[in-house]
Amino acid sequence: MIELSKESFEKYVPAFRDAEGRIFEAVLPYMQQYLDKATNVIKIPENYAGDALVEAYVYRQAAWQALPHLDLVLTDNGFAVVSNGNLAPASRDRVAALQERLREEKADARDILLMDLCRNTAWRETEACRRLRSSLLWCPMLLRRYGVTTADGHQVLEWEYNALLPQVLAAGVEAARIVSAEQMQWLLEHQDEWDEAQGPDLRSVLRKKCRRFMAAYISDRKPAVRTLAAQLQDFLNRHADDLPEYAASSKFQADNFKPYENKKDDACFFFG
Repeated sequence: MIELSKESFEKYVPAFRDAEGRIFEAVLPYMQQYLDKATNVIKIPENYAGDALVEAYVYRQAAWQALPHLDLVLTDNGFAVVSNGNLAPASRDRVAALQERLREEKADARDILLMDLCRNTAWRETEACRRLRSSLLWCPMLLRRYGVTTADGHQVLEWEYNALLPQVLAAGVEAARIVSAEQMQWLLEHQDEWDEAQGPDLRSVLRKKCRRFMAAYISDRKPAVRTLAAQLQDFLNRHADDLPEYAASSKFQADNFKPYENKKDDACFFFG
């Protein structure tokens, strides 16, 4: 795991460069808190090679968390901690703008770290991973990638994602009704953002189509929902032979049920 240092902290949070080191010392307890979270909650494996991603997560989360508790002044070299009564604190607007920028950066740092961890075989088997990826749109970055915004048009970060979570889960239920519970379960267990760039693998294409449908559902774009649902079903119909999870599903069996047809030489006829 990483070692906390002033040099690394200021690399990832350049707004807090401070020659005297007061900001680093003030934020240090928050850094330790998020480093502990990385170890004990996210459960980053010992063999994980993404130290830079862990650093970005720890330092940016800590800076955002600590900011409301810091008495900052704006100097020619950036922000600094007020050390005497002759310096006026930085304006509320400046601090608010910095806080929003840190909120964006720490949200991205979290999502990028978790996406990279998904490539780690040991981490993919953890309960933390299974809980996290209970949806095909399991993080704010994915919602933004598929065009989802808040009702008033703002970008989706962690707070906004949590507020949208009921719609995210409902969208997953609707997608599963189309592709079948069995196929959706496979997609959830094998989703890996990185394989979407590896070529036209049918399941990767299906996963992307599901995500587009879900994004439209979350955004309440009804015409798009109907169009994407039809496209999704058409894709399944054309490729059922190459999607064994779907072909073996009860949904496929119901959609392709053929009633008994009477034949001329049958001993008796059935009427339905």
